[in-house]
Amino acid sequence: MSIDDVSASYRNVGFFHHLGIEIIPSEEGRVQGRLKIGSEHLNRAGYVHGGVSCTLIDVAACAAGLHAEAGEAQRYAVTLALTTNFTKPANKGYLPFEGRVITASYKTYTAEAQVRDDSGDIVAHGVGTFQWRPGSAPSARTDKQATPEAK
Repeated sequence: MSIDDVSASYRNVGFFHHLGIEIIPSEEGRVQGRLKIGSEHLNRAGYVHGGVSCTLIDVAACAAGLHAEAGEAQRYAVTLALTTNFTKPANKGYLPFEGRVITASYKTYTAEAQVRDDSGDIVAHGVGTFQWRPGSAPSARTDKQATPEAK
């Protein structure tokens, strides 16, 4: 499954569609996307709700590990742990986000993500650990992606 397919799979999920999350085709181990801020994303103070930023971090970090080559099974993962830090409020424009795999083994991977505002300032960032669902883990990892224990 290419990142184009990963992008399409997120578009078809009700929660992500409801929020307006857009995944932009990227590359293995890395994913980008964005969210256009609307009134439905704001808290009572008029800024993007922390839950929205947390969701973007979770989506970006998780999706970074879901790339599969043509002919490989679609990948799915569940979040085992997620750490989120909020650094700046935002209330208009887009929230571009990026996730990148830091390390991966045969069962789990760890990825980091950043959410920015239109000016490029970091709004929130975090790190997540994810476990591939049974039957969707990569069958072989490259040296660049594998942890020392998995080599």
